[in-house]
Amino acid sequence: MSRDVTGPPGLVAQETGAWCFAAAEQMVRAYLNMEVPSQYGIAYASLMLLISQGDPDLLLAWSTAAETDLLLEVDDDITPEQLEVSGNPPNPDSERVAMVKRTYGIFNHWDLGGAISSSCLPRDFREDIGSDKLVVIGNRNHYYVVYGYTDAGPFILRARDPFPPGLGAGTRLIPWGDFNVWEYKVVIRF
Repeated sequence: MSRDVTGPPGLVAQETGAWCFAAAEQMVRAYLNMEVPSQYGIAYASLMLLISQGDPDLLLAWSTAAETDLLLEVDDDITPEQLEVSGNPPNPDSERVAMVKRTYGIFNHWDLGGAISSSCLPRDFREDIGSDKLVVIGNRNHYYVVYGYTDAGPFILRARDPFPPGLGAGTRLIPWGDFNVWEYKVVIRF
């Protein structure tokens, strides 16, 4: 038997090699009929959150990038608010912009009504998909948006994969056995 949520989310490709979390968030936001910020805006907010939580390496890197921008007099088109006013793309001469583009971020589940789950059995996915709820899965390297499953034989998750940058892979089939042995896996339910 196979099952998908009603109106599965369209694929959104990640814009940089680090922004799978931002593309996944855009897919979930669109599915939930929420405002969909740019991937840059999502990545910027994620980086600011990580810095505010006191990560010393990120704080030092951000401070260094800001000092470099100051010396080079680069202060425009860096924040999402500046970009909204200017209508420009992020400033390509900014070290802070470069840092946003290369930093792996965190999926913003709390603003979307999601929660990290400790239970990730096939029955949990069946229940969520049967209730038209997406599930975001990931590990320390990548995020996917699960929108369906097949269980005629081995249990297989059907997910939108935003990688590679600029293209996305479309639907990725993730066998339960493979997913079950991922290290550092995260399951976010909505």
